[in-house]
Amino acid sequence: MKGKLPVAIIWHMHQPYYKHPQTGEFVLPWVRLHASKDYLHMARLLHEFPGVRANFTMVPSLRDQLEDYAGGAEDEDVRLTMRTVEAPLRPEEKWHMLRRFFSIHGNVIHQHEEYLRLLHLAMSVGSRVELLSDEYFVDLALWFNLAWIDPDDIRGDARLEELRTRKYRFSREDVRYVIGRQRFMASGVPHLYQRLEREGQVELLTTPYYHPILPLLIDSDAAARSDPDAIIPDPPFRYGEDAAYQLDEAVASHRRALGRRPRGVWPSEGSVSPEVADAITAAGLEWFASDEGVLSRSIGVELHRDEIGALAEPWHLYRPYRLPQGGAAIFRDHVLSDRIGFAYGQMSPNDAVGDFLWKLERARERLPDDGGPWLATIILDGENAWEAYPNNGNDFLRRFYGALEAHERFETVRVSEFLDRNPPQVELPRLHSGSWIDANYRVWIGEPAHARAWRALERTRRFARAQWGGIREMPPSVRRPLLVAEGSDWFWWYSSRNSSSEDAVFDQLFRANLEVVWWYGGSEPPDEVRAPLLDPSRLGEVPARGGAMLPAEQHAS
Repeated sequence: MKGKLPVAIIWHMHQPYYKHPQTGEFVLPWVRLHASKDYLHMARLLHEFPGVRANFTMVPSLRDQLEDYAGGAEDEDVRLTMRTVEAPLRPEEKWHMLRRFFSIHGNVIHQHEEYLRLLHLAMSVGSRVELLSDEYFVDLALWFNLAWIDPDDIRGDARLEELRTRKYRFSREDVRYVIGRQRFMASGVPHLYQRLEREGQVELLTTPYYHPILPLLIDSDAAARSDPDAIIPDPPFRYGEDAAYQLDEAVASHRRALGRRPRGVWPSEGSVSPEVADAITAAGLEWFASDEGVLSRSIGVELHRDEIGALAEPWHLYRPYRLPQGGAAIFRDHVLSDRIGFAYGQMSPNDAVGDFLWKLERARERLPDDGGPWLATIILDGENAWEAYPNNGNDFLRRFYGALEAHERFETVRVSEFLDRNPPQVELPRLHSGSWIDANYRVWIGEPAHARAWRALERTRRFARAQWGGIREMPPSVRRPLLVAEGSDWFWWYSSRNSSSEDAVFDQLFRANLEVVWWYGGSEPPDEVRAPLLDPSRLGEVPARGGAMLPAEQHAS
């Protein structure tokens, strides 16, 4: 192959919708914390490399939550952080802090000597929480929030750097300053991404509004196409109008917030089906992205790799495809994307970037001189990987972007701009129904707990239709919690493959969104909505007190 190989990098920014439908309060803090550690710094760091083009998604419901924080919204952990410097804590509040305030990757805790000392103290006292002083909890509150700020931002802020080096004996003003900085960072996120798009460095894509698995909204029986053994809910969930609304509202929100209509979409979790492709086209979106596993099953070709993990026949994957109904589809290199997400944090930046380029160069050499157009696509979460990297991934990302910017054989591209210049020449014969995880939907449907959750959702959705009609006719107070409950994350945590210290919180929040629909309709929620949907064995699990745990929203992609 002659010339440079275009490379499309898509960073996916997503959080569940954490606002409680009955109280209006944020139940979990991860939007605020990721804003100060990841969302802002990903844009700032890219801006250091003006020759690099990238693509970002920002789920519309995430953008809504960022705007709420910018406007003064709080979550339980903010209130508890401030209580440490205002009044003595109750025992249950201390237990909450010991469970929640070490919720960051152990790699980050070990980078801060004093934060690690606080963890060791918590583990040493066991159940005797009264042995920990009030000052201990002030220091813990500050370190938890400080550790969730990107190291570059700490070094660039004299007061944050002073707090980091002081290590302990923090004051009310110190705590207020850290929380204030986090709020300020949340407010700056959408504006910075919008600026980078205006300057031509990034393309901003959209996703369905509340991040649902679109194929399962259209017809939950679609799960059996790729997983014949899946437990399918009875009655099935079949509300294609909801899938269309999730897309239409995402497009409208994008235009309102960012001043232009999105052209591309990342269907939540890369989940597609023929029906979803039609819905994407009907929403006026020009292209979508999914995973190589979906492509492999769509074209009936197994994608082989050589001894170093490079594609042996890259011409199948490294190209855009034309869709019969119009528009285009691109598919990510699963191995290279996942190595950034899960492997390179254990390597030096030079070795990691060298490994990436070695695999990509080997595949590039195998592309023919004719044919094409060629496009290598890398897609992964833009927020969850970096805790496992030293220095929040900054050293890797600078080496990564710098190498791509200077490389003679690659050029980074914005996807829509690339497709304008290089329309796809090969038509996709059929589209497999699956996601970027195992090319099926097993993580979100197919197990007993899934079936209970889908039945509760379907019964509530059927009740709402009888009361108010279609999704577009419903009052917003009913429509929003229904759409929120259709999000992917609730079903993710009902899977036996995934568990966190917040399993019960996710279960309660999912059911709370369903309950308000019944109350607005003047009815008591049925028992299948009011009772926990998790497997009973998981309801009884209690995380180790004082242990370092992953954040509740973090998961493999």
